[in-house]
Amino acid sequence: MIQAPRRSAGQEYEVPQPLARLMAALEDFDVYLHQITQQWPKAERHGLSARCREQMTEIHRLVAVAWKRKSRAGALFDLDVELHVLKSLVRKAWRLQYINDHRLEVCARHLAEIGRMVGAWIKHESAKAKGGVL
Repeated sequence: MIQAPRRSAGQEYEVPQPLARLMAALEDFDVYLHQITQQWPKAERHGLSARCREQMTEIHRLVAVAWKRKSRAGALFDLDVELHVLKSLVRKAWRLQYINDHRLEVCARHLAEIGRMVGAWIKHESAKAKGGVL
């Protein structure tokens, strides 16, 4: 299990299991995305390829922000938006023929899984805000 930095001397706390699964899914997709962007045309290394990798870094940051905040709704909304932007960047790479149909399918599968996890987190937080816990 992934462990967060210590809160105070001698006290550690663990990342909740759903968050650990989300972080693992993000890391898996990040590695895959990095591998395929390395094969894009050299002219795109500082363009679309870099933008996709920056988008993944932003998504990782927003997961951390959402986990650390007491009021998570804003960060989760931003996270959902950034996932949507990453999906559009991947589709653009496919339209420009930097990735083939199979790689698009693998990316879509990864992003759909991540999207479901984020959606479940949003649903859980909204139910918690309304007073009921799922």
